[in-house]
Amino acid sequence: MVLLKFLGQMVDALFYIHKQNIFHRNLKPSNILVTGETSFKLCDFGTETLMTDEWKWKIRVEENCKCWMAPEAFSFSFSDKSDIWSLGCILLDMMTCFVLNAEEITLLLQDIRRDTSHLDRVLSLMEIGENSSLPLFPVLSMMLQIQPSMRTTAKDLIDVPFIGECLIVASSSVIKQKKSLASCVIDMFLEGGIGSILEFMQAFWDVEEAQAKAMQHLAHFVGDKSALPYLLTFTELIVFALKTHTNCFKLQVDGCSLLLEVLSQALEQDVVMVLDENVINSLLEIVRRHSEDEELLSLICPLLMMISADEVVAENLRKAGLTSDLLSILCNFIHNEQICHTSCAVLWSLAVSENSVDQVMLQSAVPIITAVIQEHLQNGAVLKSACSALWALSLQGFLTENDYEPTTVLLMDALRMNLEKPMLVNNTCLALASLLRLSEIAALRFITDSKGSGINLIKDAYRFYCDDPQVVESICVLINEMVQYDDVMLDMLSQQMEELLSEIKSRFPSSMEIMTLADTALLKLQE
Repeated sequence: MVLLKFLGQMVDALFYIHKQNIFHRNLKPSNILVTGETSFKLCDFGTETLMTDEWKWKIRVEENCKCWMAPEAFSFSFSDKSDIWSLGCILLDMMTCFVLNAEEITLLLQDIRRDTSHLDRVLSLMEIGENSSLPLFPVLSMMLQIQPSMRTTAKDLIDVPFIGECLIVASSSVIKQKKSLASCVIDMFLEGGIGSILEFMQAFWDVEEAQAKAMQHLAHFVGDKSALPYLLTFTELIVFALKTHTNCFKLQVDGCSLLLEVLSQALEQDVVMVLDENVINSLLEIVRRHSEDEELLSLICPLLMMISADEVVAENLRKAGLTSDLLSILCNFIHNEQICHTSCAVLWSLAVSENSVDQVMLQSAVPIITAVIQEHLQNGAVLKSACSALWALSLQGFLTENDYEPTTVLLMDALRMNLEKPMLVNNTCLALASLLRLSEIAALRFITDSKGSGINLIKDAYRFYCDDPQVVESICVLINEMVQYDDVMLDMLSQQMEELLSEIKSRFPSSMEIMTLADTALLKLQE
């Protein structure tokens, strides 16, 4: 209760001063007065008046207070979000005071300023201690984003249901009555075409019922060609409605369903949709607010899959820490095929970049993705995206030596049970190839597995797809990794793999990639 009231009163205070365009800039525990058992006041705005003089500011802010400061503050750059970071640090200190001493919390705050994945270390400590603080972790994740553009504001925090509860407990005047509009008035405004509906949504953005009905009307236009020029505006207004009316679950579900239709239509009609950071951040906030709601996540994860296909969007999602959210979702809803399929596809987009910033989190993804594969061994869609994610993780070096052998066996099982699914066979062969490239243990297990040799699996896959150049090329990539190892080559020779490679060459003489791969493998076998 103390934490709830503290957080409610501090968010209330920051919302007020930020609305007056005042930033505290030196928020720390000693600048928060306790005036009663659960009554807190924000004080000492002296630093705010020194901001025109960097040297005075450096003298004013003591060295031992800098652990509460936002990363950008060290470059003498401040905004309302700098205060949000500091409040997040204070909240983290209050939550962990029974498991960390003063020196340990100082080191933790310094570590988080460099890499927010250190928050996960605290989560494991909290699980040992008082579980009552755990609902605060999604809020902390929003407050402690290194990039200010990805960090929440006091205004955005007010829309978070949990913070809303804190504000109610704190008797804040920020919590307002829901606005309404007569149904007949709403219906009258919505009688027009696309343009008038969009104008109506902008005019009555704070009326929940108006937004819900407007989205119902928009759904009738999405499939029309006349709507194509408006698809980006559709997206922006729907996302804004979702962000504004977070407590209306039906509007959240309907809005996400409509967004899926809009983005699918844009993809189908080759409409370029450049989504700005506001849209991306709003979708991330929805994920974090509703991280335990299976119905809504089944809609949001496909949305993330669609937008993460864009490299710039994927980079922004990575920076915002989406990897951690996805892994948590996969653990909680591993039985849900739709969530697993789309989440693994997003993880593939996040892992495929060589500039990935969440190294620790991606390494922890390996056991979770292998668990997904085990759970859905007969589901082609899930396996296709899970094998893609595993392939990307393997290429980036996120698998450890202990992962090689069990992962090889698991991928072979997936291949055996789904030979009739071409994209799955393609992705699994590539994932196996990346494993064999890394480890001779994986290669030996591939040819000596108790359920049957991988060489026979390759032959079976080739029989299914001997006319499919994409799958055959992936098979050749796998064979090329096998011929690295002498013991494996002996087994390949005994099973006439030279004949298979010669047949592949005769079938695809015009494919330079296949011919090069087949020639390289044949030469090594002949030698």
